[in-house]
Amino acid sequence: MGRQKIRQLTLSAWSVTILVILLVVIFLSWMGYRFLQPFPPKTLVLATGMEGGSYGAFGELYRQVLARYGIHVVLRPTSGAVENMRLLGDKRQAVQAGFVQGTVGAIDEGSNLVSLGGMAYTPLWIFYGGKDTYDDLTQLKGKRIAIGPEGSGVRKYALQLLKAAGVTGPPAEFRDLSYAEANRALLDGRVDAIMIFGAPDSLLVSELLHAKDIKLMSMSQAEAYSRLFPDLSHVVLPRGIIDPGRRDPPADIHLLSPTTNLIVRKDLHPALVYLLLKASVEIHGGATWVSKAGEFPNLTKQDDPISEQAQRFYRSGGSWLYAYLPFWAATFVDRLTLILISLGMIIVPLIGIAPWVYSWRNRSRYYPMYRELRKLEREILENRPTGNIADYVARLDRMEDAVSRIRTSVAFYDELYILKEHIRTVRGKLDASFHPPSENR
Repeated sequence: MGRQKIRQLTLSAWSVTILVILLVVIFLSWMGYRFLQPFPPKTLVLATGMEGGSYGAFGELYRQVLARYGIHVVLRPTSGAVENMRLLGDKRQAVQAGFVQGTVGAIDEGSNLVSLGGMAYTPLWIFYGGKDTYDDLTQLKGKRIAIGPEGSGVRKYALQLLKAAGVTGPPAEFRDLSYAEANRALLDGRVDAIMIFGAPDSLLVSELLHAKDIKLMSMSQAEAYSRLFPDLSHVVLPRGIIDPGRRDPPADIHLLSPTTNLIVRKDLHPALVYLLLKASVEIHGGATWVSKAGEFPNLTKQDDPISEQAQRFYRSGGSWLYAYLPFWAATFVDRLTLILISLGMIIVPLIGIAPWVYSWRNRSRYYPMYRELRKLEREILENRPTGNIADYVARLDRMEDAVSRIRTSVAFYDELYILKEHIRTVRGKLDASFHPPSENR
């Protein structure tokens, strides 16, 4: 019968343990779902740029890569980097990520935006028509120049560079045209030169590189301009890169280029940030006409705050979980790990003080009696033999009865018995004080 009772108690203890574990798992799962968004949203809104520009092509590549993981990327065409920053900073807008050139969209302190790093060079292409050959911006004085529409990054840089070259107004004329409109206007002779940003393989750039009677300016002072404008890099379109067999171009072409950054909101789900970074390596990691393989993505020329997740990604790569688990499972485990770490920071110190709390909780039930017992002992010693012995005896009896009623852990039974021994010791002092040995002879 005793063994059966012990077995029942053991099974009951195991049942309680399993129940507690299940409750903890359910609680942690709820915490993860409620506060750390273990599963990313299925849609990402990405601000690109003008129709026909490089950012639209980049956006399409990101859309294709993220589609593999079940994420639908909505591409939001804009006038350019300035508008992208405005949309990202407006909480009423659904835009969550966008492409920005250099410091066009410098992030203000306290902003809800962070950078995922530099993705690529998007050179400034200056195409012009006519028989003359230009190698500097100063030669555009008195020309009709398409500099991009309001809200575009190219317009901001074009105005700064032209001002530095002394091309600030009449007789020069500035036209606010989109990339596609500027290309058409140059081919039709309605403007003398255009300034556009774009990847070397973009359709609009390619169209003008192969257009008859259209030339590309090689900036002889590109290095000087890169020193005056630190967010612009001096890049070179190497001789023969377009067609080595025809040696096209016939000589190195010197260009200026900002670094295109990918800007996201701080509250973008970490799993989506990871996917964007992973996609950026696939999309931008190869060699281009103006950059070497592995040069991008990177964290160089970054004046904006960098995402902490991006810093970890560039330093040590992505989480190993994504290499061995399905995307949704890796995301859940990754977020749940954060919860466990957070709870661990709270639970571990609590575990350290748990024994002290446990002991205090048990001893607090009988420690106050020591104060009462000490007080009684002093009264006995001070009042003998004039005190009322019956009153002292009654107080000791009540104390013994109270100790017998205390419910505490088995581990503290010995201390209860020690307390009882101390009560008997005081009772012995009481007997000795009021019944001296001489009275018994």
